[in-house]
Amino acid sequence: MHRRSNFNMQIENLFNVKDSVIMITGASRGIGKGLALELGLMGAKIVLISRDQNNLLGTAQELETKGITTLAISTDVTDSDQVKSAVDQVVERFGRIDGLINSAGVVGLQPIAEFDEALWDQVMAVNLKGTFLTCKWVGAQMLKQKGGKIINISSVRGLQGRRNDAAYAPSKGAVNLLTKSLAIEWAEDNINVNAIAPTFTLTDINRDLLANEEASNWVLSRIPKKRLGQIEDLVGSVIFLLSPASDFVTGHILYVDGGWTAA
Repeated sequence: MHRRSNFNMQIENLFNVKDSVIMITGASRGIGKGLALELGLMGAKIVLISRDQNNLLGTAQELETKGITTLAISTDVTDSDQVKSAVDQVVERFGRIDGLINSAGVVGLQPIAEFDEALWDQVMAVNLKGTFLTCKWVGAQMLKQKGGKIINISSVRGLQGRRNDAAYAPSKGAVNLLTKSLAIEWAEDNINVNAIAPTFTLTDINRDLLANEEASNWVLSRIPKKRLGQIEDLVGSVIFLLSPASDFVTGHILYVDGGWTAA
């Protein structure tokens, strides 16, 4: 993805991701899987990253049956050597990485006085360190190729704290600042770094919480649109941030939240 100077570019080219090599972490389920499918159907070449090998292979097969060029690499994003190896494999196969979507994440909710330290460490390791490591190694490749687009999946909870949320919310708040720091550092290198912050979205990661009627009602009461988020709600924003349409957008946290942060 290179900067375009022709402001008369046709709309289909402005939002074009065809043949772009997009690496997606947490791609075996949830938001990562959904975005992989949608981007693949738009002609992108998809690299699936997940430590869940069984679901990873199943997702790869699902994409391949739809004619999507797919590479699946079992990777623990908290392990620097594994992340670097994954990046090397992508470059060996495709020669470049045009876009990165950091979607890997875990949730941990407990009262702070009772919070299990191992769980806190796990949330921070996956949500923050994992995002840092993939940005580090993919960013190194983007520096070599002189450009690229990075999207970190954050959350509305990275802006607002709440009870029993001493791990997930801080991890996403840190992801927001990491996004801004990298955007500034790489701005002159033609590498755009942005984040998308959804509200509560109907995925496996939120299933247990949203199954609780009281919690579900509380979530809906905070969303002016009066419905939960869907993976499909994120697709337009992702295409925008991966495509030439966003060439002058970097360091931005885009809230796709049904009005949560406006209320």
